[in-house]
Amino acid sequence: MRLTELLFQDTRTSIKRLGLMAVIAGGASAGILAIVNAAAQVAGDSSGHAQYVAFFGIALIAYVFSQRYVLTVTTDEVERIVDGRRRGLIRKLAACELQGVEKIGHGVIFTAINSDAQTISQTAGSLILGVQALILMFWTAIYLATLSLPTLALVAVVLLIASRIYNRKIERARTELRRAHHEVTALHEVVEGLLGGFKEVKLSSRRASELLQDAMLVSERTALYRSLAQRALAANFIFSQVAIFVLLGTLVFVLPVISTTFADTTVKALAAVLFLIGPISGIISSVPQITVANAAAENLLRLEQLLDEHVEAGRRTPDGEIAAPGDMQTSSDFKVIELRQLRFSRGQGSERFSVGPIDLTIREGETIFITGGNGSGKTTFVKMLTGLYPADSGEILIDGMVVGKLDMQRYRDMFGAVFSDFHLFSKLYGVDDVDQARGAGLIDEMEIENKVVLEGRRFSTVDLSTGQRKRLALVAVQLEERPIIILDEWAADQDPHFRAKFYETLLPSLKAAGATVIAITHDDKYFHHADRRLHMADGRITEMSMETA
Repeated sequence: MRLTELLFQDTRTSIKRLGLMAVIAGGASAGILAIVNAAAQVAGDSSGHAQYVAFFGIALIAYVFSQRYVLTVTTDEVERIVDGRRRGLIRKLAACELQGVEKIGHGVIFTAINSDAQTISQTAGSLILGVQALILMFWTAIYLATLSLPTLALVAVVLLIASRIYNRKIERARTELRRAHHEVTALHEVVEGLLGGFKEVKLSSRRASELLQDAMLVSERTALYRSLAQRALAANFIFSQVAIFVLLGTLVFVLPVISTTFADTTVKALAAVLFLIGPISGIISSVPQITVANAAAENLLRLEQLLDEHVEAGRRTPDGEIAAPGDMQTSSDFKVIELRQLRFSRGQGSERFSVGPIDLTIREGETIFITGGNGSGKTTFVKMLTGLYPADSGEILIDGMVVGKLDMQRYRDMFGAVFSDFHLFSKLYGVDDVDQARGAGLIDEMEIENKVVLEGRRFSTVDLSTGQRKRLALVAVQLEERPIIILDEWAADQDPHFRAKFYETLLPSLKAAGATVIAITHDDKYFHHADRRLHMADGRITEMSMETA
């Protein structure tokens, strides 16, 4: 079972000690039954009564302490394991290549890290109680054997047959739970699309209607598969209860016929079997939750495997751990970056799109504009240049030194970027010492001083218009002090006044500060503000003469 595999793989608790305490707890429970049965036989004898009271008290104390130890230790350990797995997933996600994240999908990642991890955590108690019930059944079976071997044999046969049928029937529930999980992932993706494209949705009633229809269908299928799974689990529960009733009926109606000694121990044997009903019911009631948790464990382990497949080279330490980005020394100075025969492609068949081969030299302090039509490969090229998309072939050189796979993170650390689909963090992650005066000055330069202020390393708000958020993102990039700044259609969401300011004031200011700026733009009115202009068409780059710009 993947759930137990996941838990035992990471446990730091002594399994022997935990198992011993669980055995003591189960033995104490069965001992209490034996003591009560024995005391009932001498209820009228006051001389032996005190002895049984003492035994009862010892067994009860042993049960309380051992059971509390098992429940406390295992609950804490499961929470630690789940937290470790969740943190491991986040680390692997951070170390994953961009293409890998795009291929896996946000919905799968969100579901595993949030829902599946929480499901495993919530099921810890059921798993513990289920194991405890099995141990208690073992001790009760031993006690039952001392009373009547035919009774034990009959109980074992009935329970074995019932458990085999139960296991076959539970597979249907597992199948439906897997299908339900797939639909939950799809629902996350639909909702993410609804939130991310809310403006676009509101602008088209047909788009909104179709998206809503998709969401309703996915939600309906999720409910259907979960309902089918719960029906299967409910049917199994009824079957298990019937099996218990059949067992009791067999003991009362069948066993006396085949065993002449049963009558002597009828009351004790029935009490033992009735005592078993509690543990059996506990196991049965925990099966649905454990089944759900096992499916969650499968999904979580599968995501780990997928992320492992896409962890980029150089991010694993010799012992297999993921090295944090902060553990790597960053580069900040360069004179020349050279791209030699750089190629990249994605997709298959008619959907295949290629960029390159690209031969290009970028010098320190240049301001370069990249132009081209939609789909020409501009953004893909920028992702190649920054190392976000690993090239299929070709080389990147810094001052004549080839950037290898192990150097790629240090290379990427040279870039600051505001992409067209940028994300603006409210906190300046990765910037240790923030110059408050400079931050305030940059915000003032962006003309948003009446909207937001810099408080330590955090912006007071990021709830701004798209254009204003881009301005704030450029503030953050400048505070990071990276030598190269990538701006993807940065001016597209600015008003005419600030668009002109961007080209005529901000870009010259960045150049004067020594920054190398590479900007994707369509604003032909301002092409003359660049040192060089690169034009892209069908994945190829052509350098344009600035005289014709």
